[in-house]
Amino acid sequence: MSDAIPLTPLEFQVVMALRPAPSYGYALMKAVEQQSGGRFTPDVGTLYRVLGRLMAAGLVQEEAPPADAPPGTRGRPRKYYGLAAAGVVAAQEEAARLAELVELARRHDLLPGGESS
Repeated sequence: MSDAIPLTPLEFQVVMALRPAPSYGYALMKAVEQQSGGRFTPDVGTLYRVLGRLMAAGLVQEEAPPADAPPGTRGRPRKYYGLAAAGVVAAQEEAARLAELVELARRHDLLPGGESS
């Protein structure tokens, strides 16, 4: 198991949002909000602290902007972040860990499909 596991819920949301393709900060915030059904609405500071932790753990890396990327604000290019190979492994391990917890909750009759269902 990876040293990065368990991921915090927000870290897991960010990793999942980066799974399809690299992204930049604002788009990443919106993707996390959308995929979580509004349960996670990270502000800029929170998002960049999470990205910093994920980068320090080797799960996320800075990426070159796609060739068709629009320019950033104030003439500066946007920073893009992508999932590193270790990030894919950590996401898989975290998903498996969560699935085990869901199964345990079912066995303890805390979710549908449990013992008495």
